[in-house]
Amino acid sequence: MRRFLSVIVLLFMSLALFADGVTFTGKAPAKVGVGQRMQVQYTLNERPSSIQLGNIPGFKLVGGPSQSSSSSISIVNGVTTSSNSYTYTYTLEAVSEGSYTLGGAVAVVNGTKYTSNTISVTVQKDAVQQQRQRPSNYYYDPFEDLEEFFGGGQSRSQQWQQPQQKVEIAGDDVLLRIHSTKTNLVKGEAALVTIKLYTAIDLTSIEDFTPPKFNDFYVEELDVNTTLEWTTETINGKKYNAAVLKKYLVFPRRAGKVEIDESNISCNARVITGRSYWGYVCDSKPVAAKAPSVTLNVSELPSEPEGFSGAVGKFNISMNMPSDSVSVNEAVVCKITISGTGNFNNIESPKMLDSKEIESYEPVVNTNLKASESGLSGSKTWEYTLVPRYGGTYNLGSISLVYYDVATKRYNTVSTDSIIINVRNGGNASNTIYNSQTGVEVINPEDVRYIHKGDLKLAYAYLPFIQTGLYWYIIIGLLIAFIILVVLLRKNIKKRQNVGLMKQQKANKISRKRLKTARKYMKANDPSGFYKEVISALWGYASDKMMIPTAQLTKDNVMQAFAEHNISEEISRQFVELVDKCEFAHFVSNSGNEMHAIYAESTKIIEQLEENIR
Repeated sequence: MRRFLSVIVLLFMSLALFADGVTFTGKAPAKVGVGQRMQVQYTLNERPSSIQLGNIPGFKLVGGPSQSSSSSISIVNGVTTSSNSYTYTYTLEAVSEGSYTLGGAVAVVNGTKYTSNTISVTVQKDAVQQQRQRPSNYYYDPFEDLEEFFGGGQSRSQQWQQPQQKVEIAGDDVLLRIHSTKTNLVKGEAALVTIKLYTAIDLTSIEDFTPPKFNDFYVEELDVNTTLEWTTETINGKKYNAAVLKKYLVFPRRAGKVEIDESNISCNARVITGRSYWGYVCDSKPVAAKAPSVTLNVSELPSEPEGFSGAVGKFNISMNMPSDSVSVNEAVVCKITISGTGNFNNIESPKMLDSKEIESYEPVVNTNLKASESGLSGSKTWEYTLVPRYGGTYNLGSISLVYYDVATKRYNTVSTDSIIINVRNGGNASNTIYNSQTGVEVINPEDVRYIHKGDLKLAYAYLPFIQTGLYWYIIIGLLIAFIILVVLLRKNIKKRQNVGLMKQQKANKISRKRLKTARKYMKANDPSGFYKEVISALWGYASDKMMIPTAQLTKDNVMQAFAEHNISEEISRQFVELVDKCEFAHFVSNSGNEMHAIYAESTKIIEQLEENIR
């Protein structure tokens, strides 16, 4: 008896030790940055029937719990021992700075509640770079090393985060923004416009990108690395990976409120939809973002001086001529070069002084411009070919450029040296200097005409329009058009008087309109409204198309009318069965699962009837 009591006591003691042997601990990083996500792990040595997260001040829950388990068996001196571990991982996002204490989580094991330890976490302003560690149950992620496309946006050098189950994409997880270095500028002044993509989630690809339209600008697109280079930025307290998609150098062409249109982008994001035997199940989910339009305040330039063509920036002008001494009819090339930084698009071709003694041809334009973030810089050259026709010395004056300097806010004028050409005439050069056609006026032989002695064949210069053939063609055309219009109107009035015929012709249109309304009910998951509209569409089509009065609208009459119009028995039977199915489903509460199939059948049967009824 004493031995039996000893066994009972030992049994109860072992049960007590087993119950008290449940361990429940939680751990998390000691520091984290605002907007940064961290993982909080709770580990038990027994499988709980339920687990509940404690109070989490200063954080918000964005994922979890994800579950993992492990077991180990050891044999020492013939004694076998086993241990189990059950880990539950939550993903939290820091909301504001401060020092916070996360309350203990509560788990239920064998009907008993257990509370984990509390966790102290400090939230600082900047993100904390934590060592990337992979748990023992890490799975291979095919999306992780997309460095070639994203330029290392989620590369191995960054912190690895364990994927969470059923992650939802928030509306502000992906943003697209248009940034301009200047919002207040003058007409013709350059501004740098940058299109940037911000993402707080993993993106797998960019499917479509629509850049903004620059309707009121001269635009120079800058070179951007095709491999996106990611940086970290904070918007409204939330941290994002940011990359530049496009850069433009823009020059406003008019003053006032000038708008840069919106831009759109479509991407694919990686989400975790579940977990299988092999690990987590990844899926790609489309996500779109829109950059709102940006308005620039463009001011008019001050009162423009004479000769100003719209050049804004800082420029120099130079002239180069290989030789200033040529023979008659010998060509000479004069190069005018404008260099500097600014809106070269607004610089007009320099005006060479017009002279009858020197023939000038249209210039050949050569540009050597480079657009960068500092502006459009380089040079633009005009090569004029000049051919003197008479000997002498000619002064064609100088070429000037008037431009507006944004830095000094005033107009400047730069000029070349005077263009002087010495023309040799058969070895005898004249010392006379001709300025702007002050020399001898030369008469071309073609300018002289003989007096005409024949009949001049003069006629009246004016003929009344009413006497022309075109007038009578117009009158007859208008009369014919009027007759045709009267005939068509009378035909249309007669047609509208036949109400039955009008209903028959509009039967298909009315049924499609009702099916469109049914589709809205289907999307709103309203079976009652859906089936009501589908039944109305089917019966209404049969009534209008077969010209059957509503009071006589029965299934037998409809099938008889179909037969009279040579509709096959199969189509007629399908129509009646579809009506029966809709009427039955209208009164069944769980019939919403068949709405898609019934909608497709209704559309198909009306199309078949329309093709066979002519």
